Amino acid sequence: MDDPYEDRSMPADYGNNADLEDLDLEDMKPPQLDYYAVLNLSKSATEDDIKDSYKRLSRIFHPDKHSDPTLKKAAETKFHVINKAFEVLSNPQLRAAYDEYGEEGLNTKWEVGHRIKTPQELREEYARLAREKKEMELESLVRSKNDITINVNATRVFKGEEILSPFGGTTFAKQSSGGYLSALKRMQIMQLYMKNSFETPFGARTQMIVGGQMTASSGMGGGNVVGTLRHSFSQNLNVEVGSSLLNPRIGVLKGTYSIDPLTFITGTAQVRHFNAPAPLVLTFGRKITQKATGYMTYRTGEWAIGSWGPVFDRRRDFSSLALGFSSQDENGSSQAEIQTGIMQSHLSVDHTWTLDSSTRVRVGGSLSTTAGINASIGGDRKITEHTKVGLAVEFGLSGGVAFNIKVKRLGQSLTMPIVLASEFNPRLVLWATILPLCAVTALDMGYAKPKKRRERQAKLKELREVHAEFIATQKKEAQEAIDLLRESTNLKTQQEQDKDGLVIIAAVYGNLQAAPELGLVTDVTIPVQALVNNSQLSMPAGHSKNHILGFYDPCLGEKKQLRIRYEFRRRMHEVVVSDLASVAAPVRSHLLA
Repeated sequence: MDDPYEDRSMPADYGNNADLEDLDLEDMKPPQLDYYAVLNLSKSATEDDIKDSYKRLSRIFHPDKHSDPTLKKAAETKFHVINKAFEVLSNPQLRAAYDEYGEEGLNTKWEVGHRIKTPQELREEYARLAREKKEMELESLVRSKNDITINVNATRVFKGEEILSPFGGTTFAKQSSGGYLSALKRMQIMQLYMKNSFETPFGARTQMIVGGQMTASSGMGGGNVVGTLRHSFSQNLNVEVGSSLLNPRIGVLKGTYSIDPLTFITGTAQVRHFNAPAPLVLTFGRKITQKATGYMTYRTGEWAIGSWGPVFDRRRDFSSLALGFSSQDENGSSQAEIQTGIMQSHLSVDHTWTLDSSTRVRVGGSLSTTAGINASIGGDRKITEHTKVGLAVEFGLSGGVAFNIKVKRLGQSLTMPIVLASEFNPRLVLWATILPLCAVTALDMGYAKPKKRRERQAKLKELREVHAEFIATQKKEAQEAIDLLRESTNLKTQQEQDKDGLVIIAAVYGNLQAAPELGLVTDVTIPVQALVNNSQLSMPAGHSKNHILGFYDPCLGEKKQLRIRYEFRRRMHEVVVSDLASVAAPVRSHLLA
C-alpha cells in the first residue's frame, strides 16, 4: 500500500492559512519603520509618486510651517524620518537593497557591479550575493536524516489466543484471563528497517551524501552503505551518481534537465550487473496550470538487446507507462495516476486537505490488477514547532487492515505500520478509523487548545508588560503627529464637506473585541482623514507601524481591526476590516457606486 504520509505533490510549503490560536511571532516584536508607509506609498510606487508624496508631506511636517515650539520640535523629528525615507526610495540602488533586505540592506556594504543598472538588475545581483554568502555559511554544516520503520503484526490480538484443536489443525479463542495486557503480548515485530544518511556540501554546486541501511527480520538481517554525489552543472541540469559499497552492489545514475521554466525531463538508470542493459525510468513533466503539473513516466523494466539480457520468460520486472498530474495550493493537494503495463496496471487517486497551519487530512485509493482495491485515510498534525505526528488506516478488499503511526522531528522519523488483520474486516476498519479520530479530537479540544489559549494569554500579558514603555513612546509620537496633522486635516475635511465628498466621522484601530479599560484601541480619525485625497482613501500596507502619520500598534501580537465610520454624498457608512492594506477597497466601492 502507498505511504499515506508521503507528499507526492509538487514541492511547496503547505498551510498558509493562519491558525486562529497561533501567535504571530513577527507581530509580537517591536515593529520596524516602513519607509513606504512613511510616504504613504505602495512598493510599486513610481519616482513621480515618491516625489509628489514627499512634497505633500513636507508642506505639513516641515519645521518652518509651525510656530508653536512644541509642535516645531515634534515636526523636526518627523521631518527627519520623512527625509530619510525619501533619500532611500528616490535612490534606485538604496531602494533595491531596502526592498530585498530592509534596514539591514542599507547598513551592509555590497560590492555590486556597474552602477548604471535597472532596479530589477540590482535586486537580482543582491539576491545572488546573498545566496553565495549563505552557501559559504552552510558549507561546514552537515544535514543528517534518520528513518526507522518497525513492522508489527497484531492480527493475533484480535483473533485471540492460538490453541491446538482436538480435531486437528489450529483454532483461535479469546483468552479467559489476562485481559487486554495479555492480548497485547501476542503482537509480534515482523521486520525492523533503519536508514541513516548525511549530506554535506562538497563544493559550490556539489553535495555528497553517505547513507547506510539495515533490515532485520526473525533474527536475521543485512545491510549496506550507499554513497551519492550530486552536482549541478547549471540551473537547468542536475546529475546524481550513486553506488552501494557492499554486496549486492547497485549503481544508480540520475539526471534532471529543465527544458524551460515549465518543462522538465528526468532519467534514472539502475545498474545491478553487466549481464543485461540497465533498467531505465524516464519521466517527462510540464506545468499545465499555475498550480498543477502533468507528467508521463515510462519504465523499461528488464530488457534485452539481442542476446544481451534475459529472455522474456525469465524477467522479473516488466515495462509500464504511467500518466498523471499533481497539483497543490494553500487549501491542499491532489494527485491522480493511471498506469498500464505488461504484468501490472493500476489507477490511483488521493487528495489532501489543509485544515490549518498545523493539520492535514488525506484520503486515497487505488485499483490494481495485482492488489485489487485498496484505500487509505489519514492525517498529520504539528504538535510542536519541529514535531509532527501522523495516523492512518489502510485496507484492501482482497488484503488486510493496517494502522500506521508516524512521528517526524526535524530530519528524524519513526514509522510503525501495524497489521490488524490479514483479511478485510469492515468493523475493524470502522473502529480503527473512529477511535483514533475521537482520541485525537478529545486530546486537541480538551487539552491542546485550552493549553494553547492559556499560553497565548500569558504571553500577551507578558508582552504588554515588556513592551509597555515602547508602546507608550509610540503612542506619544503618534499623538504628536496627530497634533501636527490637525490643522491641515480640518481644512481638508471642510473641503470634502463642501463638495459632498469623503468625510471620516470616526476611526478606531486595535483589538476591538477587548474590554475598553485595557486600552488596546487607539483613535485614528485624523490620520485616516489626512490620507483622503480627492474623495478617495488610499492606505498601503504598513500603516499600523507608522507613528509618523499618527498610527501605532496598541496591542502587539494580538488580532487587530480597523473600524471606519464615514460620510459620502451625505450618506453614512461603516466598514470594519482586519487588514489596513484592504481598507481602500471597501471604501472605494461606495465612492464608485
